[in-house]
Amino acid sequence: MSNIYEALEQACGKKIGSGVSPELSLQTEVIHGLSLKKEMTWLHHQVEAILSKSSKMIQFIGSRRGEGVSTIVREFAKIAVERHGKSVLILDSVCQEQTSGLNVSGQRDYGWLDLVEEGKLIEKSFFRVGETNLYFAPISVQSSFIAPVKDVTLKASILDQLKDRFDLILIDSSSDTSTADSASIAKMVDGVIMILEAGKTKKKSALKLKKRIISNGGVIIGAVFNKRKYYIPDCIYKKLFL
Repeated sequence: MSNIYEALEQACGKKIGSGVSPELSLQTEVIHGLSLKKEMTWLHHQVEAILSKSSKMIQFIGSRRGEGVSTIVREFAKIAVERHGKSVLILDSVCQEQTSGLNVSGQRDYGWLDLVEEGKLIEKSFFRVGETNLYFAPISVQSSFIAPVKDVTLKASILDQLKDRFDLILIDSSSDTSTADSASIAKMVDGVIMILEAGKTKKKSALKLKKRIISNGGVIIGAVFNKRKYYIPDCIYKKLFL
């Protein structure tokens, strides 16, 4: 489906596990001259090589607002669905508006945090994008933002249930939410991919985010320097992550 990306943009009302060494996924991630689509294809290949589980849960997180986390998540999801035949669920941590503009199969009354807090059936929390294998779960269908629940055990139980239904679950932890809240999810996922804006994200901020992820029990499996204009040498990744 050619309009997967546009449909997901409409949903937000705007246009826009193991002790794996980060070096495995970072050394060859950025190749000069590749389009975003080709880079996401390579990133998908890297994820498959590093994480052996048939069903994977990956968190994408940035250190500050505007680093393009949602853009990377959606492009990665599109590649996984269209080129690799995966069933993919995007858990959106920031979308606050009704999904009336999304081409979904039926209307839902709950977002994924609504489901966690009220104990509703899991099927009520996500929307199917057209006739594809891509699904989207807003944080809530309420007009106001709902803060992440503090019951980590309950949240983990819901994520496990969702994991049984999809090949890939991508958690869009855009920095519109608290970085501390987003990082707290890290230990529940199979791997974390950091999104950094080339030329804008400061090294201090990136290292602080890295430390927070690791202290929360997360495993960083990769990083993407988004919005860059020039080739970034492997040594930059190594200085940041090794």
